[in-house]
Amino acid sequence: MKITRFLSYVIAAGLIGMAPAHASYPDQPVRILVGFAAGGPADITARLAAKVLSEKLGGQFVVVNRAGAGGGIATSHVVSAEPDGYTLLLAAFADVLNPIMTPDLPYRLSRDFSPITRITGVGNVLVVHPSLPVNNVGELVAYAKAHPDDLNYGSAGIGSASHLAGELFGALADVKTTHVPFRGTAQAQVAVQQGSVQFMFDSLISALPNYQAKKVNALAVTTADRSPGAPELPSVKEQGYPDYDLTSWFGLVAPAGTPDAIVNKLADALREGLQSEEARQALLTLGGLPDDMSPTEFDAYIRSEEGRWGRLFESGLINIRD
Repeated sequence: MKITRFLSYVIAAGLIGMAPAHASYPDQPVRILVGFAAGGPADITARLAAKVLSEKLGGQFVVVNRAGAGGGIATSHVVSAEPDGYTLLLAAFADVLNPIMTPDLPYRLSRDFSPITRITGVGNVLVVHPSLPVNNVGELVAYAKAHPDDLNYGSAGIGSASHLAGELFGALADVKTTHVPFRGTAQAQVAVQQGSVQFMFDSLISALPNYQAKKVNALAVTTADRSPGAPELPSVKEQGYPDYDLTSWFGLVAPAGTPDAIVNKLADALREGLQSEEARQALLTLGGLPDDMSPTEFDAYIRSEEGRWGRLFESGLINIRD
């Protein structure tokens, strides 16, 4: 009996030793890197994800801001990290665009990362200076065609979502306007409010307060459908431009090669936690709602985005050389 009992202990100990490492995941702090400064939509989204995952998985998830290069600094760091689930990236729309705009970048989101889930998608808002005599997209297009080369639009910088929104608008509406890049959204907002540029595609979280204070007029949102954060604003698409859709999205990814069990564990926890009313309200302030994409669905979405924007750039429809 003693020998039998001893052998059972040995076998049990062996089985414990053979247990996969992900069974106890996470047993140390997990870092979520964000490629943008604290306080912005990406940072807010990352902190919500960290809170949800900490509560659901019982581990410590911490947000680390590595701003710069349009999000590229954080992305480059995570792509070379150990694929063990302890270094994650708050991926953004910019992570699809950066390799398209700079082909020599050593990473592609679809190739070098393991998608976990898309957290939310938000739109920009087309805002104009109150002195501009337009009340909708059609009137803005008519005004631009009647006053060629007279309209300037501001952006947060070359290659930013606000820049691309303006380029896509000009291409699809067949109007010529002049792009004026600024060092960030705040400077562009001031320029629109002062009238030194006539319009811009501002983020919803900052556009709405200025619109409500009558500092600017809001004409449309850039997403294909109306935004839950501003349901009264029609989309550019529904105002006559069916191919217009620019969604600034955020999601969670891990380095390629991260075990599927860890990816699925993170995805299940985050997708469940995002359905809470608290998470819903937090995302609503950004102009979005919680998504529910599986890792496979998020992977397909990323590949679709890369293909769509790649074709727009290759065709010359989008031109960012200023």
